[in-house]
Amino acid sequence: MALSIAAETELRNTLRAFRAAHSGMVAPTGEGKALEAWVLMKLANTVSLQMNRFWRVSLRKGDGTNLPAGSTFNFPSQRSRIQPSSATAPGYVLIEHKIHTDRRFELRGSVQWKGRSDAKHEIDVSMLPASIGEAIRDNGGGYPHGLPLVAVECKDKTGYGPLDETRQTLARMYDLVLVTQPIPGWSCRIFETNTHTRWGRKSSRYIAFFQKGTFGIVRAGQFQSGATTLAGHYSIGHYRTVYTIPNEINRLQDNFRDTLSRVASF
Repeated sequence: MALSIAAETELRNTLRAFRAAHSGMVAPTGEGKALEAWVLMKLANTVSLQMNRFWRVSLRKGDGTNLPAGSTFNFPSQRSRIQPSSATAPGYVLIEHKIHTDRRFELRGSVQWKGRSDAKHEIDVSMLPASIGEAIRDNGGGYPHGLPLVAVECKDKTGYGPLDETRQTLARMYDLVLVTQPIPGWSCRIFETNTHTRWGRKSSRYIAFFQKGTFGIVRAGQFQSGATTLAGHYSIGHYRTVYTIPNEINRLQDNFRDTLSRVASF
């Protein structure tokens, strides 16, 4: 379904605030991609507006360079790995700490991550360390491995989200999380295979890992009560009827800001 009038206006205003093109068709038209774009920019904007004392936020082209003023931000139109460095590859949001310069992160749409099973898992909105993104992008492209700092599924559907929808998200997280390390002697949360760049700390318990990050399902409709019970146990946020209840997307933004404020412990 299309974005609500209010959500489309918010998306255009956010792009304008980042000095990107904001008139005409700005959101991708694929199934669910408009909601994904809106959520991506809502998360970017909440850092830019409410955490700008310590964090700076910028829109980037697919080669990592700044998006020129007035240019169109290239939202991804389909799921894929992180592409090789190219100005025409999908863009992303760069979030950088102003004091601790090692804290740099890429917020991306429609990225496929690889799990311990070697299966690929698309995540609608995810965040990874910039060191991982750069190593992948600058060495021919590829897939990040491990548990993202942020993983948000966007369900642009009315009605009630069934229990299986949350089960699928949880199964994806179980395959991604590195409770066992990929190579003896390693201890990390995320890695890539081009240069063996690694980031973060391991945990020996699934739930402990899931409590460190922003994980959730954003829905145009509602959720079945059993699905919400399962999600709550594993720290998966349920954000319902996001077009009509602003407090729901605000809860996701609150969670995201909390994740950034605690990221040094990840």
